[in-house]
Amino acid sequence: MKYKASRSILITGATGYLGGGFLAEVLTSNNSILLSATYSVLLRSSSQASLFTNLDVTPLVLQNTEDLTELRHIASNYDIIVNFAYNVMPEHAKALVLGLGDRKLANPDLRTPVIIQASSGTSNFADRPFSAPDRFKKLGIPLEFTDLDSNALYEIEKRLDAEEPYPLRTTDLNVIDTALEVGVKTHVVMLPTVYGTGAGPGNKISIQIPVFIKSVLKHGYLAVAGEGNGVWDRVHIQDLVALFKILISRILQDEDVPSGKDGLLFSGTVRNSWNELAHAIINVGLKLGKIPADTEVKHVDLTEAEKAWGLDGFPGLAELAFASNSRTYAERATQWGWEAKVLDMESDIEADWLAVTKDA
Repeated sequence: MKYKASRSILITGATGYLGGGFLAEVLTSNNSILLSATYSVLLRSSSQASLFTNLDVTPLVLQNTEDLTELRHIASNYDIIVNFAYNVMPEHAKALVLGLGDRKLANPDLRTPVIIQASSGTSNFADRPFSAPDRFKKLGIPLEFTDLDSNALYEIEKRLDAEEPYPLRTTDLNVIDTALEVGVKTHVVMLPTVYGTGAGPGNKISIQIPVFIKSVLKHGYLAVAGEGNGVWDRVHIQDLVALFKILISRILQDEDVPSGKDGLLFSGTVRNSWNELAHAIINVGLKLGKIPADTEVKHVDLTEAEKAWGLDGFPGLAELAFASNSRTYAERATQWGWEAKVLDMESDIEADWLAVTKDA
């Protein structure tokens, strides 16, 4: 047996949709490799600790959520950090990496510490079909991406971020570059549209589909930018958690897992256009009787769509994350034996409708 029982894992964002879903699935599994590690969760307030009473996990509460020195010190006590929380906070993510670097420096005989940047997004590789339709062509960037050439992905992220800084992408690059400087291993898991009900103790719904549902309820129609022909990948949270389990199992068993510039992983399983997704959301809402029979998908310009989605206060986000093309191939995880188990969306869109309208 290659793995040892002494590996300590810190999870940030465990009250959220992704981190909570991952933690709950791991701790209720019968996977002896995953259960050989000890788990702690980093919390922003003491009131959150009660969420983890029934889970075999140690809660740690930050005294000051903006104190990077405190964050760095906490990180220095762990072998592996699975970072779901700080995906658009470059300096906070960097503090975690520096803490792992401190651990390595103080304990040179330990295995190299690892950070998994667990909630990056494929919007990092999205085009801008409305504001800059020729951007990728001018930069010589392809329209589809595979994680079998992760070094190329890293270089593309560098070029895109130099042209237009984007917090999600900037954070990834900060993590990778800092880790290379201090000798820490990094793995960046890049998420497409994530759907399905989470199993965690806190938030159980994702982002993109609930944003659309809330917009329908508020405006009486679902806005789609332009024709909605942009195509994105998607993954069910159960399949995503399965990928994380494989990744962490490989790390715990000291199996080969590419890291650093070669450590970017995609996680998409199926594709759909924004127009297809919008019609699916409307159809489910009608079936559930949550919206009037004449509710429809409305094709509008990007500015109007931003307002309808409630994203006009976040310049550029709507186009990248709700109207673009982002086509990726999760080939590396597939080579490890990962495969999608959940491909249908309708039942999970129904669950999101019920969750969003529960307190409405």
